[in-house]
Amino acid sequence: MNWHFALLLVPVVAWSQTPPAAPAPYVDAHVHPLAGSLQEPSAVMQQAGIRAMVLMPPPQVSGMRRVSDYESFVSAAREQPGRFAFLGGGGSLNPMIHDVAADGVDAALRERFAARARKILADGGAGFGEMSPHHLAARPGHPYESAPADHPLFLLLADIAAEHGAVIDLHFDLVAKEATLPAVFSTALNPSVLRPNLEGFERLLAHNRGARIIWAHAGADPLGHWTPQISRDLLSRHPNLHMSIRMGGGQSRMQNLMLSRDGSLEPAWRAVLEEFAERFVLGGDQFFVAGLPGTGPGIEFSRFAPIQRRQQAIFLSLLAPEVARKIGHENALRLYKLKH
Repeated sequence: MNWHFALLLVPVVAWSQTPPAAPAPYVDAHVHPLAGSLQEPSAVMQQAGIRAMVLMPPPQVSGMRRVSDYESFVSAAREQPGRFAFLGGGGSLNPMIHDVAADGVDAALRERFAARARKILADGGAGFGEMSPHHLAARPGHPYESAPADHPLFLLLADIAAEHGAVIDLHFDLVAKEATLPAVFSTALNPSVLRPNLEGFERLLAHNRGARIIWAHAGADPLGHWTPQISRDLLSRHPNLHMSIRMGGGQSRMQNLMLSRDGSLEPAWRAVLEEFAERFVLGGDQFFVAGLPGTGPGIEFSRFAPIQRRQQAIFLSLLAPEVARKIGHENALRLYKLKH
């Protein structure tokens, strides 16, 4: 999940005062440094046993109060290639997709979109993110984002990612079948009825098997449709699909959590994680805003980063050592081309 849903984090789980240490330094593959500076993330990494972070902007659309794409932190990230990788496009490519209907994409737009995508990679990006075909609004003032997952520009992005061995980090709120909007989301500008979107997502996954797509926020599902079983089905059908785990324990409005209220690992998720251990990474959705002036959702959401780090350590401690090693750092080092 990204910054919209962090507001829903409520510490209702009674964790122990001192969580177990993570089995080894791990990689957090989904981090938003909104202030640009990497001083605060660097300090947190040392304190929390995080060996590397993957930085990216949140997914944005035209008409909202925009933050930088990746330009504000790219110079600092380049200086520490073994500790930081970055993705771009959440503040540039994502709005371009949402600004035009699928049948309105012309050759000029495709060329402009492709040029921007290739610039991100030329600047050192490991891929594209955070992108979003479907994103519920969490509260008034946040946009509802919806575009077909098989939009021509998403398909073009998959081709570019495959060509360059890059990844696409995708926030995709799954609607497996038509559903009424949950009442807890009715105060924001969401549609009252949500239409199925799984078929378009699978068309995106099948479009180019060379495109490694990382579906963000497994374990923090706002609608209840992203189950362990559907995860197994999709991972089985689509070898280029990976998933980024966001600890959802403590989020009273999230479903299909990996950690139960008593802090144990849900058996159904454990089975999927063990079967597909090479296809998961950790993505804490941490926000860093030190020195950022004013107010805004990012500043509010940054308060929950310590809870996410605490739960990541608990989660890793509950896995078999070889599974924890793959999910904790080995997969991320490979996917994001982090130097060992």
